[in-house]
Amino acid sequence: MRLKLISVFLLGSLLAGTPVSAQKKEQKSVLKKGPNVSLNITSKKKFPQRTYSNLGLFSNYPCLNGVGINAISSLQHYNAYGLQISGLTNVAGLKSTGVQISGIANVTGKRACGFIFSGLTNVTGTSAYGMSVAGLGNISGGDIKGMGIAGLVNVSEDFRGVAIAGLANVNKDVQAGLILSGLMNVSGTSSRGVQLTSLLNVTGKSNEGWQLAGLGNVSVENKGVQSALLNYSVENKGVQLGIGNVNTKSDARGYQIGIINVSTDSTAHQIGCINLKPETRVQMIISGGNANKGSLSIRFKNKFTYTQIGAGAYYLGTDRPVSVSGFYRAGVYHSLTKKLDLSADVGYYHIESLDKKNQGIPARLYALEPRISLEYSLTKKFGLFVSGGYGWTRTYKGNHAFDQKMVFEAGMVLF
Repeated sequence: MRLKLISVFLLGSLLAGTPVSAQKKEQKSVLKKGPNVSLNITSKKKFPQRTYSNLGLFSNYPCLNGVGINAISSLQHYNAYGLQISGLTNVAGLKSTGVQISGIANVTGKRACGFIFSGLTNVTGTSAYGMSVAGLGNISGGDIKGMGIAGLVNVSEDFRGVAIAGLANVNKDVQAGLILSGLMNVSGTSSRGVQLTSLLNVTGKSNEGWQLAGLGNVSVENKGVQSALLNYSVENKGVQLGIGNVNTKSDARGYQIGIINVSTDSTAHQIGCINLKPETRVQMIISGGNANKGSLSIRFKNKFTYTQIGAGAYYLGTDRPVSVSGFYRAGVYHSLTKKLDLSADVGYYHIESLDKKNQGIPARLYALEPRISLEYSLTKKFGLFVSGGYGWTRTYKGNHAFDQKMVFEAGMVLF
C-alpha cells in the first residue's frame, strides 16, 4: 500500500511538472519578431536566446548580453544588458541595464538602470535608475532614482535624486532631492527636498523641504520653507519668506517673514511691514505736527504691536516750502485702561523736496523719528492721540546731517 502511494505521488509530480516545462519553452516574446539586418554572435542554448555581439543596420532579437550597435534601430524582446547604440531608437521589452544611446528615443518596457542618453526622449515603463539625459524629455511610468536631465520636461510618479529640466519637472507623488527647472516644478503629493525654479513651485499636499522660486510657491501644507515673491499655503507650519505671504487655515502656528503677511491663524508669528490676522484692526489716522504738517495713514493694530504706513506734507523750516513725504512706522503698545493706550514706535520718512535745489535743499532726504504716544478712545471707532519724540533728518547722498529737533504730533484715530 505504501509503495502504491509513493508511485502515485511521483507520477503526479511528473505530470504536474510537464506543462510547466512546456510553458517555459513556449513562452511568447513581449515584442513581435521583425527583420534583422545585422551580424550577430548568439547563443541558442539558453532561453531566451542571448546575443553577445550585434552590428548592423537594424536588429530584432530576444536578448542582448554584450554590445549592440545599429545604424537605425535596436530592438530586444526581453532584456538588454551591456551597451546598446543606435542612430534612431533603442527598445528593450523588459529591462535595460548598462548604457543606451540613441538619436531619437530609448524605450524600456519595465526598468532601465545605468546611463540612458537620447536626442529626444527616454521612456521607461516602471522605473529608471542612474542618469537619464534627453533633449526633449524623460518619462517614467514609475519612479526615477538618480539624475534626470531634459531640455523640456521630466515626468515620473516619484523622483528621488536630481532632476534638471528647461521647462518643468512633474512628479505624481513624491519628490525627494533636488528639482531644478526653468519655469515650473510640480509634485502631486509631497516635496521632501529642494524645488528650485524661476517661476512657480506647486506641491499638491505637503512641502517638507525648501521651495525656492522667482515668482511663487504653492502648497496645501507647508512644513518646510517657502521662498519667493509670493508664498501661499492652506496650512503653514513652517516658514514663509517673501514679499507677500498667505496662510488660509487657522491653528498652523507657522512663521511669516515679508512685506505683507496674511494669515487666518491668530497664533501665527509674523514679521513684516503689514501683518494681518483675524484679530488685526485696520484704522485710519489723520494727524499733523511740527514735522509732518499734515498726514493720512493706515494703521494695522494687533494684540501688542502695530505697523503704520502713510503719506504727508513734511516741514523743513519756516523759511523753506513744505515738502512731501512717505513714511512707515512700527511699534508696540500697552493698554493702561480700557480706553487709554501707551505706545512707543520708530518711524522712517522718505522726503521729496520737489526739486528745490536752488534754495539749498537736496532733492531727497530721509528722517528717523522715535516717539512715545498716548491714545484715548472716545468710542469704539473714534479716538484722539498725542505724540512726542525726536527726529533726525539727513541726506541720502553722503549721509550728511540736515536737521534735528524735537517732534510733536496730534491727531484722530478712525475705525
